[in-house]
Amino acid sequence: MPLLLFCVAAGLLATLWGYNYSAGNAEEQLPFIYRALDPGYLANDFFTNTYTLYGPRTFFSEFIAFFSRLVPLAVVLFLMTLVSNIAISFLSALIAQYFFPKSRFSLYLAAAGILTLKTFWLGYSNILFRNFLEPEHLAMPLLLLGFLLILKRRYIPAALSFGLAAVFHALLGLETGWILFGVALVDWLIQKIRREQANANIRSYIIGIILLALFSVLLLYPYTKQPSISSEEFIHLVAYVRHPHHYLPSTFESWQYGQAAVYLLGFAVAFWFALKRSEPLQNHKRFLYLTGALIVFLCIGGYLFVEVWPSRLWTAAQMFRLPYLIKWFSIVLLTGWVGDLIEHPAEGESPLLGLSAGLGLVTPVSLAFVPLAVWVRKIFLPRMKLSQKWLHDVVILVLTIVLVVIYKPELRTWVCFYILFATVWILYRFQWKPSGVLLATAIPLTLSLVLLLFTTTLTPPTFLKYELPEFSLYKTTGEVAEVADFAKENTPVDAVFYTPPRMGEFRYLAQRAIVVDFAAYPFQDLSMHEWYRRIADCYGISDKLGFASLPELNETVYRITDPELKALSEKYGFEYAVVYDSTQTNYPIIFRTSSLKLIQIPN
Repeated sequence: MPLLLFCVAAGLLATLWGYNYSAGNAEEQLPFIYRALDPGYLANDFFTNTYTLYGPRTFFSEFIAFFSRLVPLAVVLFLMTLVSNIAISFLSALIAQYFFPKSRFSLYLAAAGILTLKTFWLGYSNILFRNFLEPEHLAMPLLLLGFLLILKRRYIPAALSFGLAAVFHALLGLETGWILFGVALVDWLIQKIRREQANANIRSYIIGIILLALFSVLLLYPYTKQPSISSEEFIHLVAYVRHPHHYLPSTFESWQYGQAAVYLLGFAVAFWFALKRSEPLQNHKRFLYLTGALIVFLCIGGYLFVEVWPSRLWTAAQMFRLPYLIKWFSIVLLTGWVGDLIEHPAEGESPLLGLSAGLGLVTPVSLAFVPLAVWVRKIFLPRMKLSQKWLHDVVILVLTIVLVVIYKPELRTWVCFYILFATVWILYRFQWKPSGVLLATAIPLTLSLVLLLFTTTLTPPTFLKYELPEFSLYKTTGEVAEVADFAKENTPVDAVFYTPPRMGEFRYLAQRAIVVDFAAYPFQDLSMHEWYRRIADCYGISDKLGFASLPELNETVYRITDPELKALSEKYGFEYAVVYDSTQTNYPIIFRTSSLKLIQIPN
């Protein structure tokens, strides 16, 4: 109960700190949620109409819509984000407890770290928590629960957990489930070959495999009933035109590889130290090695069979999502090792060493430095017969702080983590008594209240400008919102609009259909083809990939002529266009801001 209470308090602070649904993928998700709530919503909008086809957002949208019929949508979105963050925190703590059963510090610090710390990018997010809701976020607690159940060889509930996760995010749910079930089988076979003691429950395992296969068929079979496009077009549209930042490792920036290398180096050294402290970790090290190696192998395949020898199957699998498992486990392992280092220092170690390791978690450089410094301290210093080990610990602490200051992590990352780190330290100093639990819980709850007051009654300091929660679903300020408000009040409900390529929010701000936008991407084959045709017709084709093409596509709106607008109007049935103030046109201007204007194109 104290752990759950701490996770609720920490989850509330971590969710409120920077919460803003509009900062997520609102352009892709809100139209579907609104359509699930109202079958007549934007009946002539191309993207919203793809909701009638089975797709990866179907169950997520229906799930959110179900609760939104009971309470306001804004409340549902925030509460679902909060509950998922709390669940991720709690399950991460349970994993830390599983591997470091003698250290309470470890499980509380894991609960705090997973809500605040960042790892590395390489094609996908560097965090596990979210400040906005998306399908993956609802699936994540179920994925982590499945991992824990696999460790405990409870295969039937693990399969159910992965299957339910796949309902919200089919790709991650099914891929993670099959990977971990496959690794569990290989691990068991190695045990049999080496005549080690094998504790696998084969009957339970077989039933789990059957359940996972059943979920796979039920969730993937509907796709086979939809018309398909060629593999070449599919790969081009998904990997090159729209999502190179997820699919093409040749496009990942060099700093991402450097960041990942430094982070993983620190993780590897800390793992080596943790093995000496944790018997459960030793017992599962082969399973963990096999899982990590398989993910690396699949990512290599994600490069070879997307960029070198293109394969539709490998492209659709989006292998560079899978390192999320390494990212998550690395935070659990690192925080677990730090907690055990603080609570149970070895002979000759001072608490400063654990403090240094804890403070260093906020940046990849300082994170890697501390385990390496500990390694040097343990391996080389004894051979040099140097005394005064406490002085070495002081030097490590000072250098760690210097590295953190030089690296300059984001305000939220270091402040939020250090606050929660301090609350765990309070629990430790109070020897985990109820008074310490109450104090440690009160701190994040009080700060959460302060954040709420800053959004309502108190004037926030300037440095908190981007840290305060925003509960509005929309980007309600700015010129786009002004044009949308006018359109909502002064144009027919069934009107269709031409807009610049990065103005997808116009759909739900104005509650009017638009021809197309770059962000809202459908995942059905023929819809992908139609999306790209509309992009090419409205904005042209760019040689650049993904969002890097937007400046060039957007330039088309500045140069577009009245005859071109008229031709597009006849083809796609729109009567209104949002263009830039400098766009030359003789069509009637019915609304204007400093840089945008809404024009009407006569039939």
